[in-house]
Amino acid sequence: MNIVKEIKREPRNQGAIQLLKGVLTKVKENPNATEVLVFIKIDGDYHRMSSGLTDMMQLVAVLELAKHDVLRRMGE
Repeated sequence: MNIVKEIKREPRNQGAIQLLKGVLTKVKENPNATEVLVFIKIDGDYHRMSSGLTDMMQLVAVLELAKHDVLRRMGE
């Protein structure tokens, strides 16, 4: 007789959910938080969600720094 055991797997989105919970906590704790930009990769496609963004040049600079950080990590 074979015993069938249910395998419970953690959904792949759990890491993203934990990160977003941390971001939500940070925003709630800081009344001066004004803008949010999030990229989500779903089925190989990136989706952008954001609040109203006011300083586009600063955003571009931050994205360039993030790009540099990602490329550096790829080389490790």
